Amino acid sequence: MGIFSFLLNLFFPPRCAACKQEGDFLCKNCVQDFRIKRIRARSLCPSSEDFEHLDGVIYGADYAQNPGLQAAISQFKYKFNKELTYHFAELLSQKLKELSMLRNKQACLIPVPLHKKRLNYRGFNQAELIAYAVAAKYGNEIDVLKPLARVKNTAQQAKLNKKERHQNLDEAFEVTGDLNKLSDKVCFVVDDVCTTGATLDSCAKTLKENGIEKVYGLVVARAFK
Repeated sequence: MGIFSFLLNLFFPPRCAACKQEGDFLCKNCVQDFRIKRIRARSLCPSSEDFEHLDGVIYGADYAQNPGLQAAISQFKYKFNKELTYHFAELLSQKLKELSMLRNKQACLIPVPLHKKRLNYRGFNQAELIAYAVAAKYGNEIDVLKPLARVKNTAQQAKLNKKERHQNLDEAFEVTGDLNKLSDKVCFVVDDVCTTGATLDSCAKTLKENGIEKVYGLVVARAFK
C-alpha cells in the first residue's frame, strides 16, 4: 500500500457498501449473507428461452435476493468505487470453477466496451476491471481480450424498457480486434449486471456474425424480469 492510500484509509477508513460498517468496502459478514447458488440449469440459461444470440449467462447471484450486493454494485458503478472489484472477482472466479464445460478448456473474457465519451466521463470501464480481476484470481487458463468497440453512443440502458434496450443497442458494437485469438476458447462477455440481457446479446450477435460459434455472458448479478 502506498503512503497516500495508507493516509487515506487512516483518516477516511473504508466502509462496507452494504452495512456501512468500518473496515472494508464489503465486509465478511455481508459477503457471507449473499444467497449464492451453485451452478444449475437456471444459471446457464438456454438462448432459446431468454436470448436471441447468447448461449447462456453465468451469474454470481440473484440481484433481487441480495440487497447487500445491490448496494455494492451501485457504489461500484455510480460512485466509482473500484475497490469492490476484488470482491466481485472472488464471486465470479468461483462460479467459473464450477463449470464442467471449462474442464481442460481455455476461457476468454471479453469485457463489454464503453463508448469513448462514456469512458472519458467515468474514467474506467467497470466490465474491464471485473474481467481482469477475475482472470488474475482464476489463473493462467483465462485470457482477457478486447475485440469489440462500442461505436454508438447509446442512452443509458437503466432508463429504458426491454424493447427500447434492444433498439438502443442496434449496431452499437463492431469488431476491431483479431478474432483468431478466440479460436478454441470458451468465450464469455463480461458485465456487472444482466437485466434483460440486451447489452450482452448485442455483443454476442456481433461476435457470431464474425464467426464465433458459442458466446456466453458472465455477470456479477442477474436481475430476472
